[in-house]
Amino acid sequence: MLTYLRTYLLACLLTYLLTYVLTYLLTSLLTCLLTYLLAYLLACLLAYLLACLLTYLRTYLLAYLLTCLLTYLFAYLLACLRTYLLACLLACLLTYVLTYLLAYLLTCLLTYLLTYLLAYLLTCLLTYLLAYLLTCLLAYLLACLLTYVLTYLLAYLLTYLLAYLLAYVLTYLLAYLLTYLVAECHEIWESKPSGTLWATLGLLRDCSTLYLYLITYLLTHTM
Repeated sequence: MLTYLRTYLLACLLTYLLTYVLTYLLTSLLTCLLTYLLAYLLACLLAYLLACLLTYLRTYLLAYLLTCLLTYLFAYLLACLRTYLLACLLACLLTYVLTYLLAYLLTCLLTYLLTYLLAYLLTCLLTYLLAYLLTCLLAYLLACLLTYVLTYLLAYLLTYLLAYLLAYVLTYLLAYLLTYLVAECHEIWESKPSGTLWATLGLLRDCSTLYLYLITYLLTHTM
């Protein structure tokens, strides 16, 4: 009876111990398994969520970055294009303005220079021609005047010399003749009796001699 009781107690004890141990072990195992499974599931879920979130964030970030990059590039391209177009327009405008101004200035300068040069050349040419014509005219006039004056002076001198020589010769001849005729002419101045005729040969000769003397005197002193 004691043996049976001890055996029974031992069996109960062993059963209780085994039950307790197995329950504890099973509970612990189940708890660990469940904890591990839950942790694994939570880890998988978190990993999936993180992967989804990262994928979404990566997609969003890539889209945002691409959008920003494209916007920046488009803005930069537009700014560069606008700057280039403005630079081209300014360059074309400045080139056209500078070309027009340079052409206008060169045209005005060339026109002024050509006008001034033509005016100067025409002035010099006209001055030279006028001076040449005046010189030629003055030379011709002086030549004509000198020729006329020399001709007139020579003619006058020759005439005067010839007249003086003729007058001198005639005076000398008349004086020579008068020296011989004074005695005969003296009878003109003698008192005549009344009724004497004056138209004698001696009176006529004396009158002609006096007339020739007067003509010679006038010719000599008037030349």
